[in-house]
Amino acid sequence: MKKILITTVFILSFFSCTNLDETIYSSIPSDKFFTTEEEFLMSAGRVYSHLLGYTHYYNIWGTITVSTDEALSPLREFNQWDDGGVWRDLHAHTFTPAHDNIYQTWDFLFTGISLCNQILYEFSQSTLDFPVKENMIAEIKVMRAWFYFNAMDLFGNIPLSIDFADVSIPQQKTRAEIFSFVEEELKNNASSLANSPSENYGRATKPFAYTILAKMYLNSEKWFGAPKWQETVDACDSVIKLGTLQLENDYFTNFKVNNQSSKENIFAIVYDKVYANGGNWARRFRFHQLTLHWESTRTFGIIDESWNGFCTSKSFFETFDLTSDSRSNTWLYGPQLDASGAPLLWYGTQVNYTPEINSLFDWSNPARHNQGVRFAKYEYENGLQGECMSNDYAVYRYADILMMKGEALVRQGNAELAVPLFNEVRSRTGLPDYTAAELTLDEIYAERGREFAWEGSRRQDMIRFGKWTAARDHKPAEADNHTELFPVPARAMVNNSNLVQNSGYTN
Repeated sequence: MKKILITTVFILSFFSCTNLDETIYSSIPSDKFFTTEEEFLMSAGRVYSHLLGYTHYYNIWGTITVSTDEALSPLREFNQWDDGGVWRDLHAHTFTPAHDNIYQTWDFLFTGISLCNQILYEFSQSTLDFPVKENMIAEIKVMRAWFYFNAMDLFGNIPLSIDFADVSIPQQKTRAEIFSFVEEELKNNASSLANSPSENYGRATKPFAYTILAKMYLNSEKWFGAPKWQETVDACDSVIKLGTLQLENDYFTNFKVNNQSSKENIFAIVYDKVYANGGNWARRFRFHQLTLHWESTRTFGIIDESWNGFCTSKSFFETFDLTSDSRSNTWLYGPQLDASGAPLLWYGTQVNYTPEINSLFDWSNPARHNQGVRFAKYEYENGLQGECMSNDYAVYRYADILMMKGEALVRQGNAELAVPLFNEVRSRTGLPDYTAAELTLDEIYAERGREFAWEGSRRQDMIRFGKWTAARDHKPAEADNHTELFPVPARAMVNNSNLVQNSGYTN
């Protein structure tokens, strides 16, 4: 199944890599092109091809991860990772409407929305009918809802457009209006999707749709002052009752090179080292390059360069119990060895990853080459050549369903009902079970950090638990909470005169 999806995705990405806004089939009328079910599937594949850009460090993953306490990319000695201060501004929350990462994130989301609108329009123009046509339409609508969910989360009030044939400039809608639209789309289309990720691997399924709903409801109180804890529980139960997902006994099974067999991953972006190395360079999964020291390629037998950049903060790393919690193997720390077990040397000195980092962005005292604990949750494949890993990126996992339900129960005052949910997840870590008294909101926040490090959940968690604006490693406390929304990019406002900038930002 993975190979089939990869082939479709990368054939399409070959034709679309130079211009994300082009009309792929502009020379063939859509009512003539869609003559078989396979052609419908190939057209839908454009959405999944577009998703490959998600993990790029200049795209949405880099933006939402480096802006939290779980990751930073400091200016290093030898002028490494200057990049115009983009990583400093994300981590220190000094970003502006001109920030390139934030524009790339906006562009990624709204290009995805436009692709979905185009595909739905093309489907509507075809008279071909086949048994799963309506299911495929529902699938694209759910993917469009996911793009809107992310845009609403990150930017608040955003433009809404669902008609590809409408060439007028879209109006900006409130976050509440977008919330209602996404909620309705998910509810109306979830029943038409596959019950299990294994049925439509790497594509939208019922568990995916209900997971988005759960995340919307979980953050509703923070966004609107309207708690939806029971709705969160109900959405999580919709996934649980399907019975198609379960926790893996080994946490790291979900992140192996061949992790398409994971019983836990609800939605994954499909990558492959062979097919993904052609086409657009920004659509490659390259955590090994982002985080590893130049010499650490010799630890894993990687035949590729690494860039010695992204690491985690000292305070976040220290939330892990290094002696008991198996999830601490998410990180590379301390003296490093090569593949043979010999000390990994850099100019005669053993590479030693330390939690301490001199500074975030100080030309007079930059971070040292070895500072910062590095990320190793995704398996680094021995002999990896080129820039793309073959691991599929897990966007959502079943563990999140159990922990979101548990958090909602605690917030309802039902900690005793939440205990078995958290302990089910915790049972594979080596840590002792929770008691109801131990399940405070602060502990849930910390446990979510340990479970979902670098999986894109931390920004929402920090905002929901009131931690986003507080002082932390290499970031001062903020005077207000305006950075809980990213600024509307200046380039987007030039293109759409209907957009109004978020509060606290100056164009």
